[in-house]
Amino acid sequence: MTLKELLIQELDDASESLLIELLDFVQFLKAKQADDTVDLLEARQALASIATEGTVSWESLQADVGL
Repeated sequence: MTLKELLIQELDDASESLLIELLDFVQFLKAKQADDTVDLLEARQALASIATEGTVSWESLQADVGL
């Protein structure tokens, strides 16, 4: 049985209140994954600019990555 089939089986047995919590959790995980991807891209851009422009101050790096 695949992972997806196991999840579907568990969902079929879950209560309505648990389904609401699960939906909220899945949406949270998707949003977190999207945020992590953006953070990683911004960090890579900052590192790329350092490689092409030389070193930068810590404050400038923090501003570039939104800290």
